[in-house]
Amino acid sequence: MKKIKIGASIILLLIMCLIFHNIVLLFNYMLALFLHEMAHLYVATKRGYNLKQFKLDMFGMSIELDEEVLSRDSFAINIAGPLLNLGLCVFCMAMYWIFPLSYVYLNVFCFANLSLALFNLLPLYPLDGGKIFKSMISNDKLYFRLDVAFRVMLSLIFLVLFIISVFNIINWFYLLMTIFFATSFQKKVPTFSIFKHTREKHFQKVVLIKVSIDDDLYSLIKLIKRKYYTIFYCNKFSGLYIDEDRVIYLATRYPLKTRLKELN
Repeated sequence: MKKIKIGASIILLLIMCLIFHNIVLLFNYMLALFLHEMAHLYVATKRGYNLKQFKLDMFGMSIELDEEVLSRDSFAINIAGPLLNLGLCVFCMAMYWIFPLSYVYLNVFCFANLSLALFNLLPLYPLDGGKIFKSMISNDKLYFRLDVAFRVMLSLIFLVLFIISVFNIINWFYLLMTIFFATSFQKKVPTFSIFKHTREKHFQKVVLIKVSIDDDLYSLIKLIKRKYYTIFYCNKFSGLYIDEDRVIYLATRYPLKTRLKELN
């Protein structure tokens, strides 16, 4: 897999900026966004994660890590970007006060950082605020319902703003945001963190859980106990017993939706 992925839609964004003479704004926004993503990556690497892919498309830049971010790391990693942007805003304002003429050169950059920070703090996936929001809610069903509610509300607001702009000066940004919020739903793909389940356990008490031959690997992983060594019993599975280490190993080799009867 390529470390850097550039989407074809970025060409459309460049054309739109050329037509509407927004190249300076685009440059400042991309610079602010690049620094924003580097802040995420810096904190992620400090927490033991590695970069899988850097993406550039019509909606900006994003990084993909090689492993699912644990809840305990999510806040620190996701808040790093907005905090850096806010810090750059403070820096720009300090420069205005020390060197008033710097306003001419830094005002667009300051605006780009401020808008990027505030926008990313919205509690919607895949924005930073949405990821922080998800890490704070343990109930997945409740999270997805709230995500849909917020998303529909913002999509309608930006769609109305775009329709209103048609009668004056068309603002394509509103349409872009409508498309973004309407299409960037998080897919409910089962994932797990290998590091979450391979930690050293100090309490070596064993718990035995009976499972069905129709259960998949993801279901078994969710049943693994934090303070106990988990062994699964299935009277129709070859060997009858399968321990948590074996389940985790199989999950790295097969899709998480693979059922026990397919491994028999």
